[in-house]
Amino acid sequence: MKSTEQRFVKRLKNGDTIALGKIIDLCSGYVCTVIRNFSRGMLSEQDIDELCADVFFNLWEHRETLDSEIPLKAYLSAIARNAVKNRFRSQKPAEDISELEIADMFSVEERAELNEIMKALDDALKQLKKREREIFLRFYFYGEKSSEIAEETGITESSVRSQLSRTRTKLKDYLTKRGFDYV
Repeated sequence: MKSTEQRFVKRLKNGDTIALGKIIDLCSGYVCTVIRNFSRGMLSEQDIDELCADVFFNLWEHRETLDSEIPLKAYLSAIARNAVKNRFRSQKPAEDISELEIADMFSVEERAELNEIMKALDDALKQLKKREREIFLRFYFYGEKSSEIAEETGITESSVRSQLSRTRTKLKDYLTKRGFDYV
């Protein structure tokens, strides 16, 4: 017997907008959670809601390619992660992290503390060589995979991972010396 989810996917593949509405009702909380977790607090609630809507629009646009044997949440999760990656990639890469916005989900006190940490981290990143900084920002702030970074920078993936490890150690030392010992 087919699950409710499989029936909705079958109806969706046939262009049933009511099925899309049911899927949105059932899965929008899940999709928003995937986006929120994958973006690591770097998106506002408004951005998360916008990306969530984009995920369901994408699902509708590609409904013919769905395989009803693959769990719907697997599709939605993949679409959501890609939406977050695309959002970060579409933003102009920040030369320093002070240009990045801190999401509105934090209290005034938490934002002040985060701003202080971000300023110290920005100062620490400015101490790095340009390539070290680029690799670090691309991996941790823009969600790129080490294989993507390796391909685009012309170095091996293991070199990217080694560079990230060395950079984390440098940043931790720099921040610890400045009193951020919980980093």
